[in-house]
Amino acid sequence: MHVDTPWQVRFKDKSIDVPGTGQAAIDALQKGKYGGIVYPIYIADHLHDNKPTIKDADLIFDTVDSIMKQHSSVLWPHTKGPPPDDKMITAYVSIEGAGPFAADITQIDRFIARGVIFVGPVHWHDDLLATAATGKDGKKRGLSKLGKQFCERVYAAGGIVDVSHMSDKSFDDLVPIAEKYGAPIVATHSNARAIADHVRNLTDDQLRVIKKTGGVAGLNFYDKYVRVKGIASVDDLVAHAKHMIEIAGVDHIGIGTDFDGGTMPPDLPDAGHMQELAAALKKAGVAEGDVHKIFSENTKRVIAWSDEKKLSSKQMREKDGAAAR
Repeated sequence: MHVDTPWQVRFKDKSIDVPGTGQAAIDALQKGKYGGIVYPIYIADHLHDNKPTIKDADLIFDTVDSIMKQHSSVLWPHTKGPPPDDKMITAYVSIEGAGPFAADITQIDRFIARGVIFVGPVHWHDDLLATAATGKDGKKRGLSKLGKQFCERVYAAGGIVDVSHMSDKSFDDLVPIAEKYGAPIVATHSNARAIADHVRNLTDDQLRVIKKTGGVAGLNFYDKYVRVKGIASVDDLVAHAKHMIEIAGVDHIGIGTDFDGGTMPPDLPDAGHMQELAAALKKAGVAEGDVHKIFSENTKRVIAWSDEKKLSSKQMREKDGAAAR
């Protein structure tokens, strides 16, 4: 649910012409037997002297399109429906760090219409929409009034608010909004705070809320969220998965990775090693069918909610337009 390749290509000079580089290179994705991947439009807080804009989101979206076009024989845009070949990888799009949309929250509509599914209102620092888990005011403030309006707009358009990077207070403020729209609460790349005590990880209460709303929490492979001190391993990630299954249930755990966005455990260095995680989960007592849910079906379920909501919203607009004519 979260692979930062677009950021690497646009801002870190990673080439889209050489598929053999990076933690989520095309050959690694194929080796890992990937069926789908979510590319985030990551709008960094520090762009333009800490003044990123909606235009940056457009430019990064263009980068996502370029990656898909460059590898069109492998990557298939979700907006085109099911891929024609079951060996193709469906490419989805999200937004991480939507603070610039405070300038005009109506602009999120066109991004969701273009294919964005998950929308994270905040990243590392507090912004005008929400406070961040790693921000200065996270314990005092949550979603701003504008941030609440923004989240409502995301849900109404068929998007899903991503709580990864949101402060506990922002998370709490979101819950009644999600419930109003019958929306699943999703953390695209966050682990269990009970296993690794980092503010970026989810509390047990938050995991229970995710379960209640039918949402999903995607396991984050970034080593400092897997293990706060020492060298992280696949076994540590399995410990997160086991705890999250105990608290939220196996229907509410997914795969987040954060490939191309951080340092991975040495024994899980890239997307080509996903089968080793699957084997470790089975060895730890997770049934094969439940591993399949974690790796695929749970995330597909929340994406289906987005697809159905978008279709409903489109039909409503068309009905209103016909009535106006």
